[in-house]
Amino acid sequence: MKNRLNFWILLGILVNVGICGLGCVRMYSLPDAPPQSEWKSVAEAPKESPEELMRRFLDAKRAAIQCYAALADGRFDDASEWMSRSTVDFFNAHSDGAGLAQAVEDDHLFFDGEEQPFDPVADVFIGQLTDIRDDFGGREDAESATRKVLYAVSASDKARELVFVYEDDKWRLDCPHAPKDLLTE
Repeated sequence: MKNRLNFWILLGILVNVGICGLGCVRMYSLPDAPPQSEWKSVAEAPKESPEELMRRFLDAKRAAIQCYAALADGRFDDASEWMSRSTVDFFNAHSDGAGLAQAVEDDHLFFDGEEQPFDPVADVFIGQLTDIRDDFGGREDAESATRKVLYAVSASDKARELVFVYEDDKWRLDCPHAPKDLLTE
């Protein structure tokens, strides 16, 4: 008797679940797929090897060191060889006609017609530079085969983002703007 009662209860539950299940089948239907002529093929970007990523980092860091050394030694014509065309154009445009070397040597640039003090080492890189790193504070950088982001880090653990672009067969500093703010971790 007990088995028969359990059977009917179980059967009632299964019937109710079945009815509910059938009623829910058409609650939502997916839209039709677009015609095949409108399909877009998405090619997966090839993965770069760790060796290639490390080579790009080291090449960009070498360019950073060369540019920094030239600025620190006052060799501004040499420094401009390690800067992108747009960066050199920016400094020339803000030199009040004096040219990059003279403006940097005089430690000032002109913005909106007003003379502004400018320290080529501290404003382009950072004061009291201790390291040039590939990463700072776990930031996600938009990098590619022709764009690399490095960080100039100071003794006080502040940093400035440095963008390098691959232009004319070498990495060059790309900062066609007023100096960026300092970063902290």
